[in-house]
Amino acid sequence: MIIKNPMKNKIKKEKPIKVKKTGLDLLPELNDEIVEKYLLVKKIQNAVLDMMSKVKIDGSHNYTRISDGKWLAGVTSVSGLVPKEWLSAWGAKECAKFLGYSDYEGDIEKAKEMMQKIADLKTPEEFITLLKEAKGASFRKSKEALVDGKTGHDWIENWVKAKIRGRELPIIPEGNLERPLKQFVEWHEKEILLPILSEARVADVDREYAGTMDELGITRIDGKLALLDYKFASHISDEYALQLAGYQACFEKYDIRIDKRIIIRLPKTLTREEWDEKEHKYKIIENTIEVKEIETPYEFDRNTFYSALPVKKWVNYVENKGRNNK
Repeated sequence: MIIKNPMKNKIKKEKPIKVKKTGLDLLPELNDEIVEKYLLVKKIQNAVLDMMSKVKIDGSHNYTRISDGKWLAGVTSVSGLVPKEWLSAWGAKECAKFLGYSDYEGDIEKAKEMMQKIADLKTPEEFITLLKEAKGASFRKSKEALVDGKTGHDWIENWVKAKIRGRELPIIPEGNLERPLKQFVEWHEKEILLPILSEARVADVDREYAGTMDELGITRIDGKLALLDYKFASHISDEYALQLAGYQACFEKYDIRIDKRIIIRLPKTLTREEWDEKEHKYKIIENTIEVKEIETPYEFDRNTFYSALPVKKWVNYVENKGRNNK
């Protein structure tokens, strides 16, 4: 005897709920290579969350270890210990340029203008005031550069974070930063397959240092994990190799291998001066985006950075009379 199930025709099959996926959640559906990158991204994100949970930063970019409040050396303050032999000469040159000097033969308009200005002075006090203005020329120029650099960095941070989160990208502002930021976007779209971190706080609390890195991403051409640092500067300094090594070293204890360290120098002017070694004079060249992969061995740079840490701690101790060294 066959017993019919009275509920057979009454049971409705529920349709599977479709969940919309976005961003990195789509990656596991593609292929094994993308799955590997997806897992790497998650590993990196967890590492940064762990580092951030151990370090506090204040408005002046001072880092402290949360467990005991101990001051931590900043990565850029450590790499900044490298002597800047060009700095004193640059400061003297900016002072001279204020008073009418020019690197270019025949360019005497500024000198003529300053001679007339000096001739019009009536008292020694007025002349001293003029000399004080000349003395502060390099400081004023550096401040102007810092303002533009910070604004540009903030925009890049917002743009990269929007890319990571799949949000609407910010509009490139007009003015001095329009050209370098357009060059940045063109370069990034061409070279970076997947941005992972932007303005991420990293630290090695055991070695007592911390810092904030610009970006970590996967390159498009070879799928390598690259540490990126953006500079609004006139040239690429050697010390940047130590700076990026300091950031990279923070990931070692999490078994995360970074393959490349790349500096991206962004221009704020249409042209820049460059010293011609053959003719022994300055010449004007186009100022455009400059990308440089650091060539010095990572281990060498890392160990040099580690060696500089005690020096920075000593400088901090002397300057603060031990107040920040608990």
